[in-house]
Amino acid sequence: MCLVTSLAACGLINGSDETTQPPETPLADETICGVFPNQDLHNILGFDTYWYSYSTSPTTNVETGESGYSYSCNMDSDGNPFGLLEIDYGIGTDLYTSDGLVEFDDIPVEYSDTAREVTFEGVEGEGWVWTDGVEIYVAWRYDDTQVLLARLTYWGPEEGLDEQVDKFHAVLEPALAQIPELASATSTRVVVPSPTPEAEDTASSTDD
Repeated sequence: MCLVTSLAACGLINGSDETTQPPETPLADETICGVFPNQDLHNILGFDTYWYSYSTSPTTNVETGESGYSYSCNMDSDGNPFGLLEIDYGIGTDLYTSDGLVEFDDIPVEYSDTAREVTFEGVEGEGWVWTDGVEIYVAWRYDDTQVLLARLTYWGPEEGLDEQVDKFHAVLEPALAQIPELASATSTRVVVPSPTPEAEDTASSTDD
Protein backbone atom coordinates (compact mmCIF):
# COMPACT_ATOMS: atom_id res chain seq x y z
CA MET A 1 0.00 0.00 0.00
CA CYS A 2 1.28 3.46 -0.83
CA LEU A 3 0.60 5.58 2.27
CA VAL A 4 2.40 8.87 1.74
CA THR A 5 3.32 9.81 -1.78
CA SER A 6 2.19 11.50 -4.94
CA LEU A 7 -0.31 9.99 -7.31
CA ALA A 8 2.38 9.65 -9.93
CA ALA A 9 4.63 7.67 -7.59
CA CYS A 10 1.79 5.30 -6.80
CA GLY A 11 1.12 4.77 -10.48
CA LEU A 12 -2.45 6.05 -10.27
CA ILE A 13 -2.45 8.33 -13.27
CA ASN A 14 -5.57 8.75 -15.42
CA GLY A 15 -7.24 5.86 -13.68
CA SER A 16 -4.49 3.39 -14.51
CA ASP A 17 -3.81 0.68 -11.95
CA GLU A 18 -0.33 -0.05 -13.30
CA THR A 19 2.55 0.73 -10.95
CA THR A 20 5.36 2.91 -12.21
CA GLN A 21 8.98 2.02 -12.84
CA PRO A 22 11.73 3.79 -10.87
CA PRO A 23 11.76 7.42 -12.04
CA GLU A 24 14.37 8.81 -14.41
CA THR A 25 14.11 12.21 -12.72
CA PRO A 26 14.24 13.07 -9.00
CA LEU A 27 11.06 12.67 -6.97
CA ALA A 28 8.87 15.74 -6.57
CA ASP A 29 7.40 14.70 -3.20
CA GLU A 30 7.23 17.68 -0.86
CA THR A 31 8.52 15.68 2.10
CA ILE A 32 10.94 12.73 2.12
CA CYS A 33 10.86 10.07 4.84
CA GLY A 34 8.17 11.98 6.72
CA VAL A 35 10.43 14.78 8.03
CA PHE A 36 12.85 16.03 5.37
CA PRO A 37 11.67 18.85 3.09
CA ASN A 38 12.64 17.77 -0.41
CA GLN A 39 13.54 21.37 -1.26
CA ASP A 40 16.04 21.53 1.62
CA LEU A 41 17.68 18.26 0.59
CA HIS A 42 18.18 19.68 -2.90
CA ASN A 43 18.97 23.33 -2.14
CA ILE A 44 21.11 22.92 1.00
CA LEU A 45 22.75 19.54 0.56
CA GLY A 46 22.46 19.04 -3.19
CA PHE A 47 20.87 15.62 -2.64
CA ASP A 48 18.25 14.59 -5.23
CA THR A 49 16.06 11.65 -4.16
CA TYR A 50 15.03 9.00 -6.67
CA TRP A 51 13.75 6.40 -4.19
CA TYR A 52 13.07 6.28 -0.47
CA SER A 53 11.48 4.17 2.22
CA TYR A 54 10.78 4.75 5.88
CA SER A 55 9.08 2.96 8.73
CA THR A 56 8.08 3.62 12.33
CA SER A 57 7.02 1.22 15.08
CA PRO A 58 7.22 0.47 18.81
CA THR A 59 10.28 -1.58 19.74
CA THR A 60 11.48 -3.61 22.73
CA ASN A 61 14.87 -5.00 23.70
CA VAL A 62 14.12 -8.64 24.57
CA GLU A 63 17.29 -8.91 26.66
CA THR A 64 16.82 -5.84 28.85
CA GLY A 65 13.06 -5.35 28.60
CA GLU A 66 13.63 -1.71 27.61
CA SER A 67 10.95 -0.35 25.30
CA GLY A 68 10.78 2.63 22.98
CA TYR A 69 10.17 3.53 19.37
CA SER A 70 12.01 3.05 16.10
CA TYR A 71 12.36 5.05 12.90
CA SER A 72 14.24 3.96 9.82
CA CYS A 73 14.80 5.98 6.64
CA ASN A 74 16.66 5.08 3.44
CA MET A 75 17.07 7.48 0.51
CA ASP A 76 18.76 6.74 -2.81
CA SER A 77 20.20 9.68 -4.74
CA ASP A 78 21.50 7.73 -7.76
CA GLY A 79 23.78 10.57 -8.78
CA ASN A 80 27.19 12.00 -7.93
CA PRO A 81 28.39 13.13 -5.52
CA PHE A 82 25.91 11.23 -3.34
CA GLY A 83 24.78 7.65 -3.04
CA LEU A 84 22.66 6.85 0.00
CA LEU A 85 21.35 8.70 3.03
CA GLU A 86 20.34 6.33 5.83
CA ILE A 87 18.94 7.01 9.30
CA ASP A 88 18.19 4.60 12.14
CA TYR A 89 16.63 5.66 15.44
CA GLY A 90 15.82 3.32 18.31
CA ILE A 91 16.73 2.04 21.75
CA GLY A 92 20.21 0.89 22.70
CA THR A 93 23.62 2.47 22.15
CA ASP A 94 25.14 -0.06 19.73
CA LEU A 95 25.50 1.55 16.31
CA TYR A 96 25.93 -0.37 13.07
CA THR A 97 28.50 1.33 10.82
CA SER A 98 30.32 0.08 7.74
CA ASP A 99 33.14 -0.93 10.11
CA GLY A 100 30.79 -3.04 12.19
CA LEU A 101 29.27 -2.51 15.63
CA VAL A 102 30.34 0.64 17.49
CA GLU A 103 29.27 1.64 20.99
CA PHE A 104 28.10 5.27 21.18
CA ASP A 105 30.54 6.17 23.98
CA ASP A 106 33.44 4.65 22.01
CA ILE A 107 33.01 6.91 18.96
CA PRO A 108 35.72 9.45 19.93
CA VAL A 109 38.18 6.58 20.42
CA GLU A 110 37.23 4.53 17.36
CA TYR A 111 37.31 7.60 15.08
CA SER A 112 39.84 9.76 16.91
CA ASP A 113 41.14 11.32 13.67
CA THR A 114 37.84 12.82 12.57
CA ALA A 115 35.26 12.63 15.39
CA ARG A 116 34.10 15.85 16.99
CA GLU A 117 31.27 16.75 19.34
CA VAL A 118 28.19 18.26 17.77
CA THR A 119 25.07 20.06 19.00
CA PHE A 120 21.71 20.68 17.37
CA GLU A 121 19.59 23.70 18.20
CA GLY A 122 16.38 22.79 20.01
CA VAL A 123 17.36 19.14 20.53
CA GLU A 124 18.41 17.97 23.99
CA GLY A 125 21.11 15.32 24.16
CA GLU A 126 24.66 14.75 22.96
CA GLY A 127 26.24 13.75 19.70
CA TRP A 128 29.20 13.16 17.45
CA VAL A 129 29.98 13.74 13.80
CA TRP A 130 32.78 11.96 11.95
CA THR A 131 33.92 10.91 8.51
CA ASP A 132 35.17 7.50 7.44
CA GLY A 133 36.29 7.05 3.85
CA VAL A 134 33.43 8.18 1.61
CA GLU A 135 30.93 8.29 4.48
CA ILE A 136 29.75 11.07 6.78
CA TYR A 137 28.21 9.95 10.08
CA VAL A 138 26.20 11.73 12.74
CA ALA A 139 25.26 9.95 15.98
CA TRP A 140 22.89 11.53 18.49
CA ARG A 141 21.81 10.29 21.93
CA TYR A 142 18.60 11.93 23.12
CA ASP A 143 17.98 12.69 26.79
CA ASP A 144 15.55 9.75 26.96
CA THR A 145 18.50 7.49 25.92
CA GLN A 146 17.12 6.73 22.45
CA VAL A 147 19.90 6.94 19.87
CA LEU A 148 20.00 7.99 16.21
CA LEU A 149 22.64 7.24 13.59
CA ALA A 150 22.69 9.02 10.22
CA ARG A 151 25.01 8.04 7.36
CA LEU A 152 25.59 9.88 4.08
CA THR A 153 27.62 8.37 1.27
CA TYR A 154 29.65 11.14 -0.41
CA TRP A 155 31.92 10.65 -3.43
CA GLY A 156 32.83 14.29 -3.97
CA PRO A 157 36.30 15.84 -3.72
CA GLU A 158 37.99 15.48 -0.35
CA GLU A 159 38.64 19.21 -0.10
CA GLY A 160 34.87 19.79 -0.06
CA LEU A 161 34.18 17.29 2.73
CA ASP A 162 34.03 19.79 5.61
CA GLU A 163 31.50 21.86 3.71
CA GLN A 164 29.35 18.78 3.09
CA VAL A 165 29.51 17.92 6.81
CA ASP A 166 28.14 21.38 7.64
CA LYS A 167 25.39 21.07 5.03
CA PHE A 168 24.47 17.61 6.35
CA HIS A 169 24.20 19.14 9.83
CA ALA A 170 21.88 21.88 8.53
CA VAL A 171 19.55 19.34 6.91
CA LEU A 172 19.51 17.05 9.94
CA GLU A 173 18.91 19.73 12.58
CA PRO A 174 15.12 20.23 12.13
CA ALA A 175 14.59 16.52 11.42
CA LEU A 176 16.21 15.41 14.69
CA ALA A 177 13.59 17.36 16.61
CA GLN A 178 10.73 15.77 14.65
CA ILE A 179 11.81 12.12 14.41
CA PRO A 180 10.95 11.11 18.03
CA GLU A 181 7.39 12.39 17.63
CA LEU A 182 6.97 10.69 14.26
CA ALA A 183 8.40 7.43 15.58
CA SER A 184 5.93 7.34 18.48
CA ALA A 185 2.93 7.90 16.21
CA THR A 186 1.02 5.16 14.38
CA SER A 187 3.23 2.41 12.96
CA THR A 188 3.97 3.20 9.33
CA ARG A 189 5.80 1.73 6.34
CA VAL A 190 6.21 3.83 3.20
CA VAL A 191 8.02 3.02 -0.07
CA VAL A 192 8.25 5.56 -2.92
CA PRO A 193 7.90 4.78 -5.76
CA SER A 194 5.72 1.84 -4.77
CA PRO A 195 7.19 -1.53 -5.76
CA THR A 196 5.53 -3.41 -8.61
CA PRO A 197 3.46 -6.48 -7.66
CA GLU A 198 6.21 -8.64 -9.18
CA ALA A 199 8.82 -7.01 -6.98
CA GLU A 200 6.66 -7.50 -3.90
CA ASP A 201 6.14 -11.17 -4.77
CA THR A 202 9.88 -11.63 -5.21
CA ALA A 203 10.59 -9.94 -1.88
CA SER A 204 8.01 -12.13 -0.12
CA SER A 205 9.42 -15.34 -1.57
CA THR A 206 12.93 -14.24 -0.56
CA ASP A 207 11.78 -13.49 2.99
CA ASP A 208 10.22 -16.93 3.20
